[in-house]
Amino acid sequence: MNRYNIQLNVPLSFTQLVDVARQLSPMEKIRLGSVLWEETDENEIDIPEAHKQEVRNRIIEMEKNPEICLSWEEIETKIRL
Repeated sequence: MNRYNIQLNVPLSFTQLVDVARQLSPMEKIRLGSVLWEETDENEIDIPEAHKQEVRNRIIEMEKNPEICLSWEEIETKIRL
């Protein structure tokens, strides 16, 4: 039986669904995460106002003091060290 073509006609609670997902291999979990993310409408994601404000504050700080920021290339270099 091909494990990717299983059809379930059993109602599952969210907790049961999570329990099933926990049984997946690491690669299957990554694939599942990708599928779920691709099918998520970005307009349905609720970002808390406090998080939005933090981003705004960081942008303002970056614009006031650009010398404190690193380029993406500098970040990549630091990560690889």
